[in-house]
Amino acid sequence: MLISVIMAVHNGAATAPSAATSIIRQTYTDWECIIVDDASTDNSNAVLQELARSDNRIKILQNQENLGLAASLNIGWRLARGEFIARTDDDDISFPERLSDQVSFLNQNPNIAVLGSGAELIDEDGKLLGIALRPEHHEELVCNIYKECPFIHPSVIMRRSFLAAMGGYDERLRRAQDYDLWLRSYRFFRFHNLQKPLIRYRVRRRQSLTAIYYGAYVMMRSLQRDNKILSHGFCLIRYIVASMLTKAGLYNSRLRPINRFSSYSNLLL
Repeated sequence: MLISVIMAVHNGAATAPSAATSIIRQTYTDWECIIVDDASTDNSNAVLQELARSDNRIKILQNQENLGLAASLNIGWRLARGEFIARTDDDDISFPERLSDQVSFLNQNPNIAVLGSGAELIDEDGKLLGIALRPEHHEELVCNIYKECPFIHPSVIMRRSFLAAMGGYDERLRRAQDYDLWLRSYRFFRFHNLQKPLIRYRVRRRQSLTAIYYGAYVMMRSLQRDNKILSHGFCLIRYIVASMLTKAGLYNSRLRPINRFSSYSNLLL
């Protein structure tokens, strides 16, 4: 069964080769990797083209202008041929058994639309920080969805039918596109997380103001859609406060090397 791995790259020449190589080294071999170069201004395209010459399962697309992550991912999955769509980022690493484990689970559980996993967390310098796990079952993920993003985005594999039904990522969003997708879909599709790390995920120490803004916007929009402002509005306030404290360097629980990070530090991982 063909799996389509989707990666978007913007000025990722330094890290994209390692991310792509981790896909090449998968024990599951029936895959294609679609990499969308989002108008990089470094030598990303040259590096990516070299990778494509080394393995014909890698396909490179190039945006003529910077469209953002959501639009680039939509371009990728809409051109993909696989029934399953796996995500990876240009600065993360997939462990060799990742695709094999995830495909096996989805084949055995046809009711699951989106499957994530745990992750080994590293900082910008590659130093191991700890292991992050999300709750396993759909009911717990949904119960906590306004407190904790249900998935570590680059660990996710999705059914193509899920993305088609949801219209993919919202291209108006420059950040929090994944959280928005989960919030739009959790009432209609089932989620699950494997309780083991299948990727090495790079964590930024401080969120940008842009990321904080879009995270708050996405949550507010969903609270309004679900008519939960009164019952869950405190989640939005706590997210903004925690994010601003983290940005100010007064709160850095995102980097604590423990198995389950606190909810609000996890919101947009």
